[in-house]
Amino acid sequence: MHIEQLISQYGIIAVVIGAMLEGDLTLILAGVVAHQGYFSLAEAIGAGALGAFLADCIWYAVGRWRGERFRAGRLYERVRGTIEKLTRKVGAWELLVCRFVYGTKNASMLFWGLHGLPVQRFVLIDALGCVLGSAVFATLGWLLGDSWEALAGHVKSVERLLLVAVVLGVVIVFIVNRTARRQMHIEPPEG
Repeated sequence: MHIEQLISQYGIIAVVIGAMLEGDLTLILAGVVAHQGYFSLAEAIGAGALGAFLADCIWYAVGRWRGERFRAGRLYERVRGTIEKLTRKVGAWELLVCRFVYGTKNASMLFWGLHGLPVQRFVLIDALGCVLGSAVFATLGWLLGDSWEALAGHVKSVERLLLVAVVLGVVIVFIVNRTARRQMHIEPPEG
């Protein structure tokens, strides 16, 4: 089942959960589904903001209480430079900016928890960021609503082609691997 089907079937609750797990795509699809009339754009934005805020609070709390463990992790290391650069420029308002810099949102929440940003300030700035991010992505989806069905048809065709390519690739790798193993086990003739 695709995310769009989950959202249209389970409505706002799917948007909240989806925004907690994978925000941007869920919010865009929530906007598309709102455009189709399953719920209003305002409901999509509100549910998306709530889901994003809940997830952000969890990441912030993890950073606050278990942050040292994540400081050495690959996710944090990969985006730390970007987060620190943004932080030097805009301070705690980086919590708004990170919504639009791919791959930095969860690590940013960890960062601010780890660095002891006061809870009240975190809640205020992050809530504003959640509403802003949700509004931007859901509205984008709503605006794309008319062309979504045509796009979805093309995506399904591409998905099928990719599936065939992946299956063929796996079969080829298996055959090459098996052949290489057999050749490695053949002992050279004694001469």
